[in-house]
Amino acid sequence: MQEKTNMVADNSARLGLTINRGKSKVFKTNASNNTPITVQGEVLAEVHSFTYLGIILDKQGRNGCRCQNPHR
Repeated sequence: MQEKTNMVADNSARLGLTINRGKSKVFKTNASNNTPITVQGEVLAEVHSFTYLGIILDKQGRNGCRCQNPHR
């Protein structure tokens, strides 16, 4: 994962873009590697769950929808 993060940071820098290390978080699922992920030498915070389009994902790969569709 660190290698991919480095590639994104390097390619972004070539385009004049930077990764906001204060806003960037790491979310690992089913990961056996506990090495912290860094960008430009700064360790990114790791989160234990992530919400995407109303679906909550957790570190074990489980998900649950917390949104309700009033049109159903």
